[in-house]
Amino acid sequence: MRIDGALLEQRLDELYKIGTEPGGGVYRPLYGSAWAEAGDCVERWMKKAGLEARRDAVGNLWGRLDGTKKGKVIVTGSHIDTVRHGGRLDGALGIVAGLTAVEALLKEKGKPRRTLEVVAICEEEGSRFATNFWGSRAIVGAIDSPDAAMAEAMRERGLDPATVASAARDDIDTFVELHIEQGAVLETANVPLAVVSAIVGTAHLELAVTGRPDHAGTTPMDMRRDALAGAAAMVQAVESIARSLGKPAVATVGKIRAEPDQINVVPGRVVFTVDLRHSDPGARRALEERTRSLCRTIAAERGLELEVRVLHERPPVPMHAEVRAVLTRAAQECGVQATELVSGAGHDAQILAARCKVGMLFVPSVGGRSHCPEEHTDPGHLELGVRVLVRALELLAY
Repeated sequence: MRIDGALLEQRLDELYKIGTEPGGGVYRPLYGSAWAEAGDCVERWMKKAGLEARRDAVGNLWGRLDGTKKGKVIVTGSHIDTVRHGGRLDGALGIVAGLTAVEALLKEKGKPRRTLEVVAICEEEGSRFATNFWGSRAIVGAIDSPDAAMAEAMRERGLDPATVASAARDDIDTFVELHIEQGAVLETANVPLAVVSAIVGTAHLELAVTGRPDHAGTTPMDMRRDALAGAAAMVQAVESIARSLGKPAVATVGKIRAEPDQINVVPGRVVFTVDLRHSDPGARRALEERTRSLCRTIAAERGLELEVRVLHERPPVPMHAEVRAVLTRAAQECGVQATELVSGAGHDAQILAARCKVGMLFVPSVGGRSHCPEEHTDPGHLELGVRVLVRALELLAY
């Protein structure tokens, strides 16, 4: 089916102009003015394409094309919010691609047998409030009441915080999303498309290492309980554990803070974070257990105390086998042999999997860059991704 590549690029450019940051990139924080402007833009597109547009209690935007038969709906889309200094494609591609796909199907095939919906999910990134996956968690009925600041932001957009539970849906059969990879695996392998097999499980840990602050000049090396030196050994251990387990295991120390943070004092306390990810539940647990064990051993050998706190934890989520098969077939019928790939980043699909069948397509990210102004994908790969999405939605809904 023919895809209007120029219109696809035009819409992506139009969204990218909304929320432009002085330092480059865009920022569309949940319930902010740029977020509202972007939603209004997508709503206009939906209506022009012949879809019935509505917003739910948390601000998710839905564009509906009724089917000829009753039953659960097929949904495609992505999130409309961005990180600070975000790129042109993360989230935006899934929305624009979904709308372009449904619009093409309506023009070429008429009304579907099963209802199709395009969704612009209100929030995924957590870049304004500590609310990752707020929109998708609302859809599956898994959100708490917003705090005072968030409730006020909702009211400013005409949303009632008391009604957030009404955003939950139980009538979705399948959710499919086209997304950029946000890594360099596809580009390195010279592969234009991937069917996602699973989204990794994540554990965020905070490790507090306590030693003793001492004078940097008068304390001999063999009498020190240096918390930073111990933490440095732990950081190296974290990296070595992930490397030894092999792909797709990854481990990252992203934040570290030393106290008292003076050039002439032996650090007495260090707090650092560890981000652990793996697509297999057992391997993810093993990664965490080995990290905890080796860090405890290092602490004991150096006479240090260690406290480990879990900040956040999500299990791995496999994509639904039936949807993966449909996506693979759609790719083949569009003339491409898609590879399978584990997503190292989190996506709304992992939340929506609690209520419906989910699947994802990845297109390459140039240089593996994402969450930055340099985020880019070859237009030919974007168009291929949309063509495969069109065929997949056709197989699911017509």
